[in-house]
Amino acid sequence: MEWASEHYLEQVDSAQLALLYIQASQQSCIALQLAAQRIRRNVRSSDTVLLLDTDCIVVLSHVTVDGAQVVARRVYALLADVEFELQILCDNAALALLQRLQCERTINAVEKEERSPQLPTSMMRRVLDRDELPYLAFLANYPSHRLLHLFPYELACRHHCVPVGAERGVLTLATCRRFDHELIMQFCNITQRGIFQVRCEASMIDDILKYWKRTMFYKEEKNDSQHI
Repeated sequence: MEWASEHYLEQVDSAQLALLYIQASQQSCIALQLAAQRIRRNVRSSDTVLLLDTDCIVVLSHVTVDGAQVVARRVYALLADVEFELQILCDNAALALLQRLQCERTINAVEKEERSPQLPTSMMRRVLDRDELPYLAFLANYPSHRLLHLFPYELACRHHCVPVGAERGVLTLATCRRFDHELIMQFCNITQRGIFQVRCEASMIDDILKYWKRTMFYKEEKNDSQHI
């Protein structure tokens, strides 16, 4: 569906406007189209996702720079199979880019799919095996103690998952499989936060759990020494 860009730009206020401008390589064109659908499912209904050949733009209205950076980190995880560069543009710079692209290129809005597209059986099997979760390839650092404190260690061990991010009242859990709705609701009740799942290798979870255990042991040892 072609984006009604002229009408949209008339409605846009440059105040608290931010864009995530994603530029993919030509080889990643198809992967970007699939990623754009993932992004559409994971941003607010008030946000807009635009697709322009090898470029994708996420239009965020009424958001601060910090808020845009939070969304960018989440979007980054959804682009694991895309070779890309990502820029954040705000306010007048964001509006200027939209106006320039409106004049130069055909812009298509990415609509939220009501049902899953029909895929070849072999591809569908791979999708089901991977549970369609965003893939987390690596972490630059171990989760902070404050972040780990948001999720019970015993629960993490039992279900083989670890917290890797917390934004806007939502806790991001890394896991090897998609959890069912009942278990997610249990996590929400315990943490008093929404839950966003990402997929990672089992070895990454094992490594973080070992680190988590060491930090708890060190804390207990430190507390004991203070009471001597």
